[in-house]
Amino acid sequence: MARKPVDVTDAELSILQLLWGRGEATVRDLTHSLYPKQSPSDLATVQKLLKRLEEKHCVQRDRSQWPHVFRPSIQRGELIG
Repeated sequence: MARKPVDVTDAELSILQLLWGRGEATVRDLTHSLYPKQSPSDLATVQKLLKRLEEKHCVQRDRSQWPHVFRPSIQRGELIG
């Protein structure tokens, strides 16, 4: 069964691109790549974007370890198609 099309913002797409390239990452890893200065608001922004992507079923969170690790649950082709 085909997935419903998913709309992602440019900011969400930036996170997905990092995850596609790395396979998995923590919030801090992603924040460091997107915002090298890592202010508290940058960290909160990445957390919020990941939450939205999780709600859209684009990423999965592994809660079995700390810090939580995020992995893409949608491939590039699925998002584009």
